[in-house]
Amino acid sequence: MAKDFFGELISQLSRPLQESIHAAGGTDDVLLSPPTREGTGDLALACHRYARVFRKAPQAIAEDLVDVAQAHPFVLNVEAVSGFLNLRLDWSAMGPDVLTWALHDDGALGFSQSLAGEKVVIEYSSPNTNKPQHLGHCRNNILGVTLARIMSAAGASVQRVNLVNDRGIHICKSMVAYRRFGEGVTPESSGKKSDHLVGDFYVLFDQKFKEEYTQWQASSAETLDKDEYFNSDHSALGRETRDMLIAWENGDEEVRALWTLMNHWCESGFAQTYERLGVHFDKIDHESETYLLGKDIVAQGYQDGRFRKADNGAIVFDLDHIGLEGEKALLRANGTSVYTTQDLGTALKRFEEYNFDRMIYVVGNEQDHHFRVLFGILEFLKPELSGRMQHLSYGMVELPDGKMKSREGTVVDADDLMNELQAASLAAGLERWPHLDASELNDRAEAIALSGLKFFLLKYAPATTFIFDRERSISLEGETGAYCQYAYARATSVLSKLGEADVGVEPDYSALMHPQAIDVLKALISFPSQVQIAASEGKPSLVTKATFEIAKSFAAFYNHKECRVLGAEPGLMAARAQLIRSVRRVLSGAFDLLGIAALDEM
Repeated sequence: MAKDFFGELISQLSRPLQESIHAAGGTDDVLLSPPTREGTGDLALACHRYARVFRKAPQAIAEDLVDVAQAHPFVLNVEAVSGFLNLRLDWSAMGPDVLTWALHDDGALGFSQSLAGEKVVIEYSSPNTNKPQHLGHCRNNILGVTLARIMSAAGASVQRVNLVNDRGIHICKSMVAYRRFGEGVTPESSGKKSDHLVGDFYVLFDQKFKEEYTQWQASSAETLDKDEYFNSDHSALGRETRDMLIAWENGDEEVRALWTLMNHWCESGFAQTYERLGVHFDKIDHESETYLLGKDIVAQGYQDGRFRKADNGAIVFDLDHIGLEGEKALLRANGTSVYTTQDLGTALKRFEEYNFDRMIYVVGNEQDHHFRVLFGILEFLKPELSGRMQHLSYGMVELPDGKMKSREGTVVDADDLMNELQAASLAAGLERWPHLDASELNDRAEAIALSGLKFFLLKYAPATTFIFDRERSISLEGETGAYCQYAYARATSVLSKLGEADVGVEPDYSALMHPQAIDVLKALISFPSQVQIAASEGKPSLVTKATFEIAKSFAAFYNHKECRVLGAEPGLMAARAQLIRSVRRVLSGAFDLLGIAALDEM
């Protein structure tokens, strides 16, 4: 069973009000909602829009509706104030139903059927096999896998896919550097994680290229920027890299053998990173397996007259077909493909395979234009794809000293960052938990480090660019994963000390009328709707916020002297114990959606 308690309650309370308004000639749907002003009740209805229907002042309309709203047994009182109908709920009367729901119904954990029947494909991660994954990849991975969990909880059928960018000019740069300067080094001989070793050669290529470019500038009267120089015959490194790409596409055995070796190193390293982050996929595709399909589509499109040949020999698409300016090259003059080429092929292949209702690409906002063009071409080629393609565009994660640049080696590698956060959590844990053995201490530090990383990266709306704060991410104070884990641990501790003291005791639900208890109940019953909105709009940040609201309201309840459980009068103790069990269960469900470990002790 998956019931949205608050959603159903609002519907019940709104229905008689709507019937009254419709009986007077109104046609709008009536839906109560939490008031915007604090202290005006739990739910409100603005009556101003109905003035023409009733031919009365909004205040008079609100007064006429008071008795209608008051009839429900969960309504404590109703007031008409300044044209608003304000309802206060009887939380003691609702208490048994709310707590039974929170303790036993999967709806309390965010499960619903709001997206039932929808087939969704989510592509995320999509790393390049020329470097290890970094902090930016962490945001991508965590956004993608969390959105998949949230949409699955909302009833969608979700396929999690990863398209590994394992070919192209950027991959050849690492390969050229290894062939020139590697001297046969391996991950085993170097003692380095395999994807980090490959990344070292990507950085080395850039260093050597800069040296070559600087020397050429000093000796040449010609003016070329770096990209122009790289693509000219002046650059030995550029020429060798371009030739290597052509050799790869032509199936050169030596080039393919080097490519297979270095890609294996990189993907083996990725697998370790994914496992630690709790990231997984239903299917992993490779660009090397899909780019030829894209070339066939472009060739067919050229034959059909949908694409044309430019003066430089490239096959292009005129963007005015989709309301944009210019043209987009889909095959270079030398016959090699570009990103859009393989993306066309992969998208059409996935539509054929999954017949999806939505295909969501989790990719940074620097690719916004790419996806506008890609979706436009796809809809031009296959109109039934219209409206099915979605780019979950997210902002960059920056460091206090600025943006990260992979080729210059100024990135924070995902593995190094996780190690750093774990070490910081471990150092704090040595003081906080001196009684723990080394293994348990390490496990706890790891759980806090990863929850801190995930929660920090998820708590910002995807479009937001922000600075990653290492210290704040694992703090026990503020809007952090550790703060939420601590709330769960405190709930566990109270219940452990309580034992079975409340067994057989009749709960006194008047305890739930305390303001701090009401805030906890409000946070609990609001959680499912936030999960549903997050699933529909692609905003996992709504789930972190709702989780934090539960933890924060529970902390206020727990610390209030009038809300104690241990030592309280038996009936009050029993009601508060049920509330704490509810908090613990819903927090556990929230952690499952966010990929965070629940800790019984902290």
